[in-house]
Amino acid sequence: MSFPDLRREFVETLLSLTPAILFMLIAQLAFLRLDWAEFGLVLIGLGCTIVGFVLFIEGAKLGLLPLGQGIGTAFIERRALRPLLVFGLLLGVVLTVAEPDVRLLTYQIADVFGDAVNATALIVAAAVGLGLFAVVALLRIAYRWPIHYALIPGYLTAMVLALVSDETTVTQAFDIGAVTTGPMTVPFLIALGVGIASVLGDQHRMRASFGIMAIGSIGPVVVVLLWSLLRGPL
Repeated sequence: MSFPDLRREFVETLLSLTPAILFMLIAQLAFLRLDWAEFGLVLIGLGCTIVGFVLFIEGAKLGLLPLGQGIGTAFIERRALRPLLVFGLLLGVVLTVAEPDVRLLTYQIADVFGDAVNATALIVAAAVGLGLFAVVALLRIAYRWPIHYALIPGYLTAMVLALVSDETTVTQAFDIGAVTTGPMTVPFLIALGVGIASVLGDQHRMRASFGIMAIGSIGPVVVVLLWSLLRGPL
């Protein structure tokens, strides 16, 4: 990681966040009118977010992407599909547990619902769901399945489960399904798929490597809804 790369990433991140920062300033002046000491803490938080985001992006480029691609390549070159699927399952689980978006969402859910929601169980259910459907996505790359073979049954299952689940669980399930595809899971799992596809050496498979998160995001929704039906609300 060179200083020019870091500086360029910082400038790009700052430019992309500038409209949001300006909007917050306008809202503060026109509507919110918070105490400026309190609003100063908001600005400090934004500054920390910018710095952290820049460091994360550079870290993902240097570490997560090459590592994921290298792992996918190594497993396929050794014709070790079954170990790769087990690895993909475990990887989907541990990355979801570590996903900051998931933790922020469950924190907000717990803050609203209190003891009525088991945040840990919600994270575990989402993690298992993403891991299982990541396996489906890896199988799709290996066997060249059309993506609708996974998406249509997956979303139909989610829709049917949503019809027989309570509204609170449905909203939680679909929200957590959205945030599981965050900055931890996306770069690593897509890089894993690219590594697999690059060894299999096929343009169709290279394109298919970008369907992992489309399929994987269904898993948390389905598993959370199933869990709530079988065990009661999370």
